[in-house]
Amino acid sequence: MQFFRSCAAVCVVLMAFQAGGAHAASAAQKKAQAPEPLPVRQPGLWEVTVRSDDLQLRRRGQAKAQPQTVRMCTDAEAEPVMLFAIVPGQENCRQVTTNRRSAEAGGGWDIHSVCFVHDNQVEMRMQLTGDLRTAYQGSFNVTFRDTPMNNTGRMLFEGHRLGACLAQQRAGDMVLPNGITVNVVDDRRHAEAHGEHGH
Repeated sequence: MQFFRSCAAVCVVLMAFQAGGAHAASAAQKKAQAPEPLPVRQPGLWEVTVRSDDLQLRRRGQAKAQPQTVRMCTDAEAEPVMLFAIVPGQENCRQVTTNRRSAEAGGGWDIHSVCFVHDNQVEMRMQLTGDLRTAYQGSFNVTFRDTPMNNTGRMLFEGHRLGACLAQQRAGDMVLPNGITVNVVDDRRHAEAHGEHGH
């Protein structure tokens, strides 16, 4: 927020420092507006379990869903994709914002993304806590604008690091609950390339 003063003397002083002070102010403003980086897990093999919010399901009269567990091999380069691999619709993202919560507010991060799957806007809100070196946990909610039937409701997740990735694994590999391995980074690149060609 910028505050304007009507005092002429102050305006004269500000103009006098146009060559130096203005540049310094601009640099300070850019620094202040720098986006908060995404949280990053320690590289290695992570096991992550996702489940529905049982309390929310009971309120809706729905049956309890079984938790789903995956294993992810990640590194610094793959992590921006791997961190959200458990969340549907996270491709062709036009907006991703991260807010770090203060210790008084419980710490962790609030993450919001706006992505597009075949022109269907997908909005994700995630709350994430933990040290990201050995363990973390949180929740997310995904809302599809055009096909509400795909909306997830509140999903809970927790992850812990198992150690280094296995010798045959490469960053981006995710072992699905059925034992099949997919490379999330490759899949994301293919999906986004297809999305760009389709516009």
